[in-house]
Amino acid sequence: MTEIPEHLLARSRARRSEAAQAPAAGGEVEVAAGAATPATATERTPATQAAAAPPPPPPPPPDPPHVRAYKERPKIPYWVMPVLLLLPVWGFIYANTMTTPTATAEGPLAQGAALYQSAGCVACHGSNGEGGVGPSFQDGAVLKTWPSFKDHIRWVHLGSAGWPGNTYGATNKPKKGGMPAFGTANGGSLTDLEIALVVRYEREVLAGGPPEEELVAITEGTEPPLNAEGKASG
Repeated sequence: MTEIPEHLLARSRARRSEAAQAPAAGGEVEVAAGAATPATATERTPATQAAAAPPPPPPPPPDPPHVRAYKERPKIPYWVMPVLLLLPVWGFIYANTMTTPTATAEGPLAQGAALYQSAGCVACHGSNGEGGVGPSFQDGAVLKTWPSFKDHIRWVHLGSAGWPGNTYGATNKPKKGGMPAFGTANGGSLTDLEIALVVRYEREVLAGGPPEEELVAITEGTEPPLNAEGKASG
């Protein structure tokens, strides 16, 4: 057997030792390099994100005074709207309640009004004496035609056919034959007292004339009524 010199063995051991240590040293370098990389990435990521993020929007400008006052003023409660919608209806009803009611005829005037309707006077002269086929009684018109209630009573008794002459009344209106006779003695349906009641109603209520003392006495029964000749009957 050949004996290996001692210096060669020492050199071989030195080389094996260097070879064994080389990977360990390389590994340390790789680990260190690997460790440095995340540290670098960790340090650079927030700066990159901060540079990429957009700047925040500026705050909105303050409202003008009139807009701020509108936003801050008290709002109308929801229940007020129905009330406002009903105000015109309430006003209409209230106005009607303030209207002065039409005066109701009483006593002889009420009787005259009923006879005026039932006898058919409304057909020619209107329900309120406004006129139509026949002349109007309103605004004192019938008082101008008949200043004397006695002549007025005779006209209702006789009608245009029985009235003497070609004209009638104080205004001398032409007689056209349209006025019927209402007195029972002339074929009509009204008694002497009923005619007096109708004539008083026409003169006082429809024409707006003053009460006439003698006619009032006749309709209230303290004086006898007048017939077709203008004389006291009974």
